[in-house]
Amino acid sequence: MMHWKLSLAALAMTLAVSAAAAQEVVSGAAKVVDADIIMVEKQRVILWAVDAPERPQKCFVGDLLWDCYGAARQVLGELIASGEASCTLTPGEPDKFNRRYGVCTSGGKDIGAELVRLGMARAFVEQGDDYLAQEEEAKAAAIGVFQPGAKIDAPWEFRKTDPRNYR
Repeated sequence: MMHWKLSLAALAMTLAVSAAAAQEVVSGAAKVVDADIIMVEKQRVILWAVDAPERPQKCFVGDLLWDCYGAARQVLGELIASGEASCTLTPGEPDKFNRRYGVCTSGGKDIGAELVRLGMARAFVEQGDDYLAQEEEAKAAAIGVFQPGAKIDAPWEFRKTDPRNYR
């Protein structure tokens, strides 16, 4: 009986180590590519469970046109101002644009969480509910895409109406 428990414990330990080793991480010099995409070293990384406004998307605050894409891109740049980032990539192959999804940090902060918390992106629940709490914070603070008078389609809704192939 004891031998069986030890074998099971050893198997569990091996699986845990294998899962941790399987996580692919890219770290190094980082720059903004899009409002929710960064380049780390030579790998383009789409922030996991985050969806920022698209470049051609029209956003309004009241009757005024607001460059929500430009604002999100600028904030993303501020979040990686150190010029360094580390991304834990999700499993799978790159997409047709050689991009991978990942959870990225810079300066000790989760970049996706901060982008959503500041109202510059939405929690993309199709991928996960990782950032719903941060989205609720942004809504409560009435900032970014949740500011008073904002008329902004969720990026995933915008993509359904736009002929470009984004993701």
